[in-house]
Amino acid sequence: MSTVIENYTKQLSPFLPNGTAEYVAQLIKNNKTSFKISKKRKTKLGDYRMPYQGKGHRISVNGDLNEYAFLITTLHEFAHLKAFTKYGSRIKPHGQEWKMMFMDLFQPILDLNILPKDVDLALNKYLKNARASSCTDDALYRVLKRYDSGSGMLVEHLNLGDRFKLNNITFEKGKKLRKYYLCRNLDNNRQYRVLGVAEIEKQLIDE
Repeated sequence: MSTVIENYTKQLSPFLPNGTAEYVAQLIKNNKTSFKISKKRKTKLGDYRMPYQGKGHRISVNGDLNEYAFLITTLHEFAHLKAFTKYGSRIKPHGQEWKMMFMDLFQPILDLNILPKDVDLALNKYLKNARASSCTDDALYRVLKRYDSGSGMLVEHLNLGDRFKLNNITFEKGKKLRKYYLCRNLDNNRQYRVLGVAEIEKQLIDE
């Protein structure tokens, strides 16, 4: 193992499942990528930025994710890098080209059989038709939430009419729409679809 790979592996190990850090380290080195572990961001779990104005490939992933969510998000972003490198910038962000790259990147991990059975099953199902984010896949998101430390109350745990805060906005829980709930924003009185598995910041109780 080269010194660069060894250093990357050491830095990544606290954030990734056992046995996967070296693989990610190799991706970073082989693709000449600037890889950043970011603070929590409410709007995204990670992102990929293509080369621009002398800067190379750049990937960032939120450091507060549990190890399996961190791995999935990391390979999600590397799939963007691979798709851009092979097909250019005119493809759809999460089209077939990206899906193929995502599956190819994950296959070596799946072949190792090192992921928990529930994560492995949910991930295999998700990879057959991967979407923009693991958060949009209800089954995978629920499985990944099991590995969060100190998971809080979810929207689906609340009663109809309960008020809660999410992203610093006050909502009132409404009727269920499949995996979403129609919730009223009490600041502007508009209705919004909110995922049932969204973790709320605070439940508001009438005094």
